[in-house]
Amino acid sequence: METVFGIIAGCVAILVGLAVILNRKSFSKFTADAQRSTFGKAGEKVANRANPGWTAAVGTVFVLIGATLVVLMITGVEI
Repeated sequence: METVFGIIAGCVAILVGLAVILNRKSFSKFTADAQRSTFGKAGEKVANRANPGWTAAVGTVFVLIGATLVVLMITGVEI
């Protein structure tokens, strides 16, 4: 049962990572706007440093973790 759950969780992580990578500009703009509106002057400084590259890096990490989880579950390695 945990193998099935692990494979499903890995596939979900891969899909989320791909969605983040493909929509990185809109996610980056959304988080920058949220920082500005939530924290005011301090949020403006943080929002100015926003970069779609870091958003893509987070998506890449999601894809790598999901792929690793799927491979581990398929091969039957005990964690």
